[in-house]
Amino acid sequence: MNYKVVPLSSEIARSVRAEMISPQYRHPASVAVATGYGPCRQCLRKLIVGEDERILFTYNAFAGLSNLPNPSPVFIHKSECRPFDGNGFPPELIDLPLLFEGFAAESELVKREPMSRENFEDQIAEIFGLSGVNYINIRNAEAGCFVARIERN
Repeated sequence: MNYKVVPLSSEIARSVRAEMISPQYRHPASVAVATGYGPCRQCLRKLIVGEDERILFTYNAFAGLSNLPNPSPVFIHKSECRPFDGNGFPPELIDLPLLFEGFAAESELVKREPMSRENFEDQIAEIFGLSGVNYINIRNAEAGCFVARIERN
């Protein structure tokens, strides 16, 4: 399956870091030392608990894809980090408790299932093979928040 994992845009991350507000909602952002693994929604790497400073803000993962808002709390590193742009699935996400959500037009949920560490590539292909699925959102299965989007390449 040829796909790409799309992190939070650099434009949104820069805006949050500069203004300390959500550019989509104008809600205030906050900074704190990481108390959990995150991950950072820009570089898609785990946060180092007790070390990394992170910014928490409200993000709409459906912006530009649907009229249905889907606000979610997300984290990014306080300091600028390099956006994930690798091939395949981000290695630091593989061991995290994640959900895959396949969406059709106007954010119609077609399939939601926990990610299997052993065969996530097959899961991605299977979900994209379902009728109408346009993209897959990755969510944290513990907190429920948005992590990244998977698109066909």
